[in-house]
Amino acid sequence: MKGLVESIRHAFRKVKGELEDHLGAINENSSDIHEIHETVSELDHKIDKLAERLDELELCVNPKKFRSLSSKLTPREQEVFMALYVGKSMSLSQISKRLGFTADMVNLYLFNLTSKGVPLQKELLDDVLVFSIDPEFKDLQARRNVLNIDPRVSKQMVAQEF
Repeated sequence: MKGLVESIRHAFRKVKGELEDHLGAINENSSDIHEIHETVSELDHKIDKLAERLDELELCVNPKKFRSLSSKLTPREQEVFMALYVGKSMSLSQISKRLGFTADMVNLYLFNLTSKGVPLQKELLDDVLVFSIDPEFKDLQARRNVLNIDPRVSKQMVAQEF
């Protein structure tokens, strides 16, 4: 009986040793993963900084690419802008339905956005005029908030999207 108990203890010690080896390898891998994550985060931050600098350089080299905004957007203009921002291409009726505005109101706000320098694109799809935001401007807005969109309006429109 003593021999059996001793062989079981030996087997358990062997298993314990193997488990400790595995635990050591896991801890080592975890620290490697953590170091890689920190490096990737640091690189991501540096890429964001470079993108900001490139935006600044592009605006200096080509200041007319996006005309400067002539005045601040009203809350309703911000809502129409954000509807297009999160909803991609939309017709007047789609925008008015989404925001609860009349088509005439939406048309006026789209005109105001264009007048204030917001680059909107118009396209005829299936005999319906649809509006969208210039993709480069949309990217610039995402990175720099050049329109100074009220965060409450942004949150409200993004929440409505989902």
